[in-house]
Amino acid sequence: MQLSSMAKLASEVKSPAGAGRKRPQLNIPISRLEVDPLNPRISDDIKGGTQIDILKVLYEEFDLEEVAYSMAANGYFDEEPIVVVPKKLPKGFSVNKFPTIEAQQIEFERLIKDEELSFVVVEGNRRTATAKLLLDGKLRNTVGVDDDFPSPATTKIAGDLSIIPAILYMNRDEVSPYLGVRHIIGTKRWQAYAIAKYIAKYIENPIFAKIPLKQRIKNIQEQIGDRSDVIRDQYISYKLLEQAQEEPEINAKPVKSKFSLVGVALGSPAIREYIGLPALRLVDLSKPTVPTDKVENLVRLFLWIFGNGRDKSPLLTDSRKISSRLAPVLASEEATRFLVKNSDSESALDTAYEMSDGEKAYVTRKLEGAAKSISVSISYAYKYKNDKDIALAIKECSEAIEALKNSIR
Repeated sequence: MQLSSMAKLASEVKSPAGAGRKRPQLNIPISRLEVDPLNPRISDDIKGGTQIDILKVLYEEFDLEEVAYSMAANGYFDEEPIVVVPKKLPKGFSVNKFPTIEAQQIEFERLIKDEELSFVVVEGNRRTATAKLLLDGKLRNTVGVDDDFPSPATTKIAGDLSIIPAILYMNRDEVSPYLGVRHIIGTKRWQAYAIAKYIAKYIENPIFAKIPLKQRIKNIQEQIGDRSDVIRDQYISYKLLEQAQEEPEINAKPVKSKFSLVGVALGSPAIREYIGLPALRLVDLSKPTVPTDKVENLVRLFLWIFGNGRDKSPLLTDSRKISSRLAPVLASEEATRFLVKNSDSESALDTAYEMSDGEKAYVTRKLEGAAKSISVSISYAYKYKNDKDIALAIKECSEAIEALKNSIR
């Protein structure tokens, strides 16, 4: 869509997501539909891949069989149209030549009938991929679909699946507000990383380059009704990963699979201070998210929470420990130093947590615990007067106590 001025563009961005003219609604043959190579839910290394590449990912990672059994038995429900954009419009085509929706629809129906136009599915890729696999045995073999994948129950159902109802948008920018409402704050939410990536892509769209970043975020918030700073916070999390993965120690894959934990970590003032971040509402998004002198701390934080999928496992096996263990540790200089020095040990986090209110308190607790254990043992030791293992354990305790006494003289 060509706009005459940036002022008009800003006005368009802030307009209600559902406002404006209605869209052409078309019945499109499955053969004229392509799954989206820019789907926010698929990994970056598959982006821009072939149709077979995308179909394999959708089949392997998005449980198409669940959809397949319903579609094989019932056909396609017209009440759930997909959303498409034209792949490539014919040379000289302009939607402005057709002033009404009805006229546009007639022209697009002609282009479809004459096989002059294909479409990319921007909403409904899972359903589209399922229909393609249900109808094409050769495609199923190429994708590597299991033998128990269903087939249409009747030829009538197969015919129904071969034509998919669709709502047409002219380009991705027009459909972005709808996807934002549906998948960021709506009932069909994507996983955390897909949301953050979609937000970042929308905010950083070159078409908005002359609009201040703060205003771009505000426009999107207003557009999708975000009253809780979800958009801004997700964008900060995305920029944090983007900065972290510039460092060779960081593998983004395990972070993306548990991306919501980045937001959990940023909810802690102690963790934010450790990586040099102020309160999220005060973060200056026009600069690198983490200051240069804190990047090493950022790398450590990501390794502690996510590992690197290679030679380092995460220290946190329970996400609740981000707030209950890691945050108190990072609030204590002594405990933080211990964790940095001993982070290869599985018990390092628990030990550091015990130190988090000071090293003296930590030593005192350990000695009190040892004294209590010895007192309890006295009640039972008389039963084992000649036991060599018990005698050896007592000797080790005695030697440890002597060493401890000598260390504080």
